[in-house]
Amino acid sequence: MKRFFSTTSTVGFFNRLNNALIKAAPRDHVVQELKKPVGLECSPDRSIPYTKGNSLKDMFKQDKTTQRAEELALEFSKSGMYDVYTFRKTNGKLFLSPPSYWRAEKSLYFPHLVGRTLANAEKTCLEDTLRGKLSIIKIATSVAGEKLVNSYFQNENIDYLANGHELLNDKQSTMSTAAAQIIDINFSENWVKSLIVNLSLRKLRNEIPERRHSQYFVCAREQLPFMIREKLLLNNPYTGYVYVVDPQLRIRWMACGAAQPKDFELLWKCVRGLQKELVNQ
Repeated sequence: MKRFFSTTSTVGFFNRLNNALIKAAPRDHVVQELKKPVGLECSPDRSIPYTKGNSLKDMFKQDKTTQRAEELALEFSKSGMYDVYTFRKTNGKLFLSPPSYWRAEKSLYFPHLVGRTLANAEKTCLEDTLRGKLSIIKIATSVAGEKLVNSYFQNENIDYLANGHELLNDKQSTMSTAAAQIIDINFSENWVKSLIVNLSLRKLRNEIPERRHSQYFVCAREQLPFMIREKLLLNNPYTGYVYVVDPQLRIRWMACGAAQPKDFELLWKCVRGLQKELVNQ
C-alpha cells in the first residue's frame, strides 16, 4: 500500500502541470470562423454524469495525468479577468458562425442538462424536451448575454420569441420531426445568481408567453465542468450563445454575441434548410 501511494506519481503530476502552465500563458483571443462541428462525442445520457478531474486510479497513469495537467493549465489561463477582457475586446463575438449547418454524420452532441422550467418546479432533463424536434436554443448567464442573444430572434420586422411557433411551423412540419421550437437556458453561475433568478420567476412568467414556459429552463452552470464547456465553446459567461440542435440531439449550427442582419438571416436560413432536410428523410 505504501508503494502504491508513493510520491513519485504526485511529483510527476506537478512537474507536468508546471510545464503545461508555462506553455498555457494567457494569449489574446483571436476571433475565427467555426469550421469543425462543436459538441460532445456521446449523446446526452442522464445515467452518465460529467466528471471533473481524474479518478484515483487515473492519477497513476502518465497519459491521464498529462491530459489533466494540460486541462488545468488551460483552465488557469482562462480564469480571473480573461473572460471580462475577451468579452470587452470582442463585444461578445467570440467566433464567427459557419456559413451553413454541419452535416448530420459529422455533427457532435448537445450535453445532458437538468433544470426547472417556468411551468414546473420539478427537475427536468433538457434532452427529454429536445428529442424528436428541431430546437433553436439560446443560452445566457448574464443580462448582457441575454440582450445580445435576443438579437438573433427579434428585429424591426419579426419577433420569433413572441410568435415563434406560428412562424416556424406549418402543417407539414408540425406533423413530423421537422417541428421546431425555441428553448431558453438561463444559466445560474453561483448560488447568488440562482437566488436572484428564483426571486425573478414570477416576473419571467409574466414577460414570457405562457406557451413557452415549458421551454424556458433554469439550470446550474456547474453541471458542465470546464472542459465540457470548452468543447461546447460555452465558457465565457458574459456573452450569449445560440445552438441549432436536430431531433437526434446533434448540434448543427452555432452562434454567439450580437447578430448583424446577415447573422439573423443565416440562422433562420439554416433552420429552414434543416426543416426541409428532416421533412425529406
